[in-house]
Amino acid sequence: MDYPDQLRPSGTPPFWSRGEHITWTYGLPGRPSWVYPMTVVQDDADALVTWLTVGTLGRLQIRADGRELRADRSDVFTAPRKEVVRPFSAHHTLRIHQPGRQWSTLLFFKGDSGEFVGWYANIEEAHVRDAHGTYSRDHVLDVWIEPDRTFWRKDEDELELAVEQGRYTAEEAAAITAVADEIEGVIRAWGPPFCDGWETFRPDPDWPVPVLP
Repeated sequence: MDYPDQLRPSGTPPFWSRGEHITWTYGLPGRPSWVYPMTVVQDDADALVTWLTVGTLGRLQIRADGRELRADRSDVFTAPRKEVVRPFSAHHTLRIHQPGRQWSTLLFFKGDSGEFVGWYANIEEAHVRDAHGTYSRDHVLDVWIEPDRTFWRKDEDELELAVEQGRYTAEEAAAITAVADEIEGVIRAWGPPFCDGWETFRPDPDWPVPVLP
C-alpha cells in the first residue's frame, strides 16, 4: 500500500502514553475500510497494545445497498461500498501489534464477565503511524487460537475468492499464506505475544470510552 510520506514505521518514537486515545485504521487515511478509536495500554519499540471496548463507535464499510460485505460471496471484494458509523459489537478486544510483523494478535474477552475467549492472529500489513493513530491493511487470512493452544486457519476460502476477484495475485496470496506459516511457528514455540500473559489483562475501570475524531 502507498502511504502518505508523513507516516512513519510503528515502533519508532515518539510513543503514546498509557491511557491515551488513538485510532486504529485499516486502509489509507481519509479512505478507511475500518477505523475505531482505542485506548493505549502500552506503546514502545516492542509492541503497540490497545484496548477496544464493546459499544465504541467506529466507521466501517458495508455494501452500497446496505447489506453486509459477506452477504454475497460472488462479489465480496468488488461490490460498491459505503461508510457507516456503528458501535463495536464483538468481544472486548486487546489488540497487539509488534513492529515489523505482518500480523497483529487480538485477545477476545466476553462483554459481560470479562472471561478470556481466545487469541486471533490477524494477518495484515506492517503498521505505520502518525500523531493520531496507526494504519495497516487487512489481508483476509487469519489464525484462531483456543485457550488450550489448539489453532486453525480461518478464511482460507475467502483468500481464494480474493484472488479470483482480483484483490490479490496468486503470488501475493502465497506471501500471505507464508505469514500464516510464521504465525503457526510462533504458536508452536509459544513465543511473544502469546507467552506474555495478556490473557489476564483487565482495563482500568476509570478509562472513558474513546470517541471518533
